[in-house]
Amino acid sequence: MKKNRKLKVKKYFMNLFGNNIETHFKKISINGRMAFGVKCLETYLIENNIKNIWTERLINTLWEFTSSHNLPEWETKISDLTPECILDTHPENIAEDYKSLSESEFNSLKDFYLKVDDKLIFLINLVIDIGTTDLYGATGKYSENTLKSTMEVYKFCKKELNVLPDLNKFNFTKFSENDGWGKRINKKFFK
Repeated sequence: MKKNRKLKVKKYFMNLFGNNIETHFKKISINGRMAFGVKCLETYLIENNIKNIWTERLINTLWEFTSSHNLPEWETKISDLTPECILDTHPENIAEDYKSLSESEFNSLKDFYLKVDDKLIFLINLVIDIGTTDLYGATGKYSENTLKSTMEVYKFCKKELNVLPDLNKFNFTKFSENDGWGKRINKKFFK
């Protein structure tokens, strides 16, 4: 049944956007791409019945990106929650290096990341990458770096989710606006 539903979802998006999803995402701003990634992560968590203090904190921090006027502050917060950092096995990866986490929080988050499946870790890192990859550089013609991460999120979710977020919801924040960043988006818009 799950496979049949995925086939219907795939056909829907193929009919809606043809074979060129990438062209569609090129027109969506970095904020819109990030919103798409966060919505995909939320859907993955719901479909897999994963909910705890860390998923809620992570989702809330990710949504801050789309409405923030201080992205360096956001980057500091999100870097403290990034699986890639928390799970780093380097001996000098210690709790004191994480400004927004106490030692017990660091250990709790690390335990959570060690217990969840690799698919979730992969998706979290991809979504974070959408927000951080072009944070201090030029976006170019269509922010190739964020586009790459967005496409990876899309491909992952097309395979793993029963229902993808409606891509049309992200069209209103255009890459042609605000040097590729588009309009700021409050998460309430997507609820």
